[in-house]
Amino acid sequence: MGKKFEGYLLVSDMDGTLIDNDGRISEENINAINRFVAQGGIFTIATGRMLESAKRYLHLIDINIPVILYNGTKIYDYTKEETIYELFLEDEIKNLIKKVKKTDASLGIEIYCEENVYIFNHCRFTKRFAKARSDVHYNIPESLWNKNWTKILILGEEDQIDMLEDVFISTFGQVNLVRSGENYLELLPQCTSKGHALERLCNILNIDISKAISVGDNMNDYEMLKRTGYGFCVANGNKKLLDEVKYKCSSNDEHAIEYVVKWAENNLSI
Repeated sequence: MGKKFEGYLLVSDMDGTLIDNDGRISEENINAINRFVAQGGIFTIATGRMLESAKRYLHLIDINIPVILYNGTKIYDYTKEETIYELFLEDEIKNLIKKVKKTDASLGIEIYCEENVYIFNHCRFTKRFAKARSDVHYNIPESLWNKNWTKILILGEEDQIDMLEDVFISTFGQVNLVRSGENYLELLPQCTSKGHALERLCNILNIDISKAISVGDNMNDYEMLKRTGYGFCVANGNKKLLDEVKYKCSSNDEHAIEYVVKWAENNLSI
């Protein structure tokens, strides 16, 4: 007899979902992931984080398949230390951030390129990085404009970002815009999302996406939650997302992944 979760994939967002508000992965979540894997399931993460930032948590959880980074622009295999798939921002988007800065100089703007962060414009949210980090740069070299960019992150107060999100495309033109947090608005390559990347990963692993379970908290998780067979939004999630998805679970401070694994144990069968 096969194991209960053979053929099933569980994929979780990190911040606001797998990780609690104190920046930790609870023992309850870790034990639930281990139980899911022991019963034949596969677990991975899909995050907006960059490679090193996500890696800091991987010693806590058993991930032996590639992960989705930068909200879907990169699929990376930490075991083999190789990039499986990667997309870059279109060159015409690069000059757009100069217009954004000119429109509202109080917004923070960060450029993500070659696993480095370049602070193009400062705000209180761009100060969240530890000063000692060698991959965060406060001066913009001219050579940056000729490199491949992974994404652009725009930061501001929630009402600022609300307003900017509403008018962005009509003001600046058609872009792949995603809200990844109350204070975060991201510009990604066209045809990119966690959902797109997860479909590609499922094809690579020969997994039926209808047997994938996904968990997230914000609109950058929307495509992933809608494309999988079972898409869960955490109780602390974005109100729009909570309205859009069929399945709900406990909050990130109440062991959301444990909740989802228990649900799977009670509701799924081989």
